Amino acid sequence: MPGLLLHYGALMMCAHPPGLVTIPAPVQQRVLVGPHPVATSADTFLVAGCSFPAATLGAPPCTSIVWLHTSTRVFVNGLPVLLQPGPPGSPGPAMGVGTPPPNPPLVQVMQLRVRGM
Repeated sequence: MPGLLLHYGALMMCAHPPGLVTIPAPVQQRVLVGPHPVATSADTFLVAGCSFPAATLGAPPCTSIVWLHTSTRVFVNGLPVLLQPGPPGSPGPAMGVGTPPPNPPLVQVMQLRVRGM
């Protein structure tokens, strides 16, 4: 399935605003879309500020994101790039780790020019 190449610096939130999803340090720095490194399957997504009501439901807030949609044809250093099927603001093909049930993050701002498959 085709999609837009996800990159370091894309603005994402977990399903419980104002939880901000970030890639703390991109794994690769050579392949860029605009000024930003392309995200690969080796990148880690961390969540800061998740407002999930953990105390009342007995579950932890979102701590990280696992991206599920990777490219089958575009690779960087042998790793598949991450794809976002729809333009921003739309849910990302990912799952939050730590919350039952796992919820997808919301991609709000990202590049719109480069597509992969």
